[in-house]
Amino acid sequence: MRIARIILCLLLSMFFSAQAQAWFPQEFGIRGGLDAAGTRENYEVQEIYVSTDLPWRMPVDSLVGLSVRLEVGAAQFEVAGEDGHWLAAGGALVHRSFGERLEFEAGWRPTWLPDYKFGRDHFGGQVQFSTHAGVAFVWQQIRWSYRFQHTSNAGFYEDNPGLDLHMFGVGFRF
Repeated sequence: MRIARIILCLLLSMFFSAQAQAWFPQEFGIRGGLDAAGTRENYEVQEIYVSTDLPWRMPVDSLVGLSVRLEVGAAQFEVAGEDGHWLAAGGALVHRSFGERLEFEAGWRPTWLPDYKFGRDHFGGQVQFSTHAGVAFVWQQIRWSYRFQHTSNAGFYEDNPGLDLHMFGVGFRF
């Protein structure tokens, strides 16, 4: 199953590369994290992702700008002696400052969680939504990031405990 996820992400990264113009920052990276609180079990998450900025940018001044980013990610996690995974795709609003070295972002991704019962945690169903807020530092082609991520089913199902995560990542821009 892990090989299938890696192949999927590589195919998606090739798609983004073929579709993007040279001035679109594109990124391939990994994230890892732990649950923040609120669940009965302990979660350890690893995610690979690919993202690209859309051509729409709104410069505020020479050092500050706003843009929109699209992102696809596949994650594997361990909880209560079980393995789980998700697939998520969505967008984020990115505020760049200090010559695009510092980024603040907020985003939303519909998330598919095929298995939704782990130990004592029951997430209600396969359809989930992930929101996040984060900060990143860009140095040359490397992006170091932190995000607080909340995943829940938005009340579509009776059980809706949600999963809060602290995620740390490193991405390579090309």
